[in-house]
Amino acid sequence: MMERARKIYREEGVEALSMRRLAHELGISTMAIYSYFANKQALLDGLWIEIFEALTAELLDASSDQRGPRKVLEAHVRRSMDFWERHPEQFRMIYLSQSSASLSEIGEAQKPVYNRLLGLVRERVAACAPDGVEADETLIRRQCDLLTTKLMGYLVLTIGLQRYPLHDREALREQIVQEVVRDAVEGLSAGAASSSRTEAQLSPTN
Repeated sequence: MMERARKIYREEGVEALSMRRLAHELGISTMAIYSYFANKQALLDGLWIEIFEALTAELLDASSDQRGPRKVLEAHVRRSMDFWERHPEQFRMIYLSQSSASLSEIGEAQKPVYNRLLGLVRERVAACAPDGVEADETLIRRQCDLLTTKLMGYLVLTIGLQRYPLHDREALREQIVQEVVRDAVEGLSAGAASSSRTEAQLSPTN
C-alpha cells in the first residue's frame, strides 16, 4: 500500500494521490484504505515519516565508530549524500515535486521525526565549537543552514539536473564534504573569538 502510494506521489504529485485512487490501484475498496489511514493527511505523514526515520537511523549508524566531533560531522555529511543518492526517487518526491507540501502542511505526526533529524544536525555542528566554549545559538543555526544549503545544492544538481555536465562529480562531492566541515569548525571558532573580544571590551576596567 505504501509502495503504491509512493509511486503515485513520485510520478504524478500530491494532488493525484487520494484514498479512492489508491484503492483503485490496489483493487480493494476505499473503506479498506481507511482502516489503515484515517485520511489522506495520515497517508502523507506515513510516506514522509518512513523516509526520515530511515535517514536518521543511517546518520546515527554512520557516526557510531567515529572519534571527535569533526569526524562525526564528516561522516554525517557523507552518509546524507549516500542516502539520497541511493534513493533518488525519494529525494525527488520530497524536495523536487512541484506539488510537494511544506512541513506545516504535512501534519503534526511527521514533525517530531523531522525535528529529530534537524536536532541531530544541530547537535553535530554545535559539537565542533572550540573546547570549553558554548557557541551562540544564532551562530550554530547559521552554520546548520550553510551546511544544508551546500548539501542540498549538490543533491539538487546531481539528482534533479542530471543533464548538467559535471566535470568531476566525485571531486566535487569530496570538496563539498570538506568545505562543509571546515566551515562549521572555523565559523564556530571565529564566532567564539568574536564573542570573547566583545565581552572583554564590555568588562569594567580596574
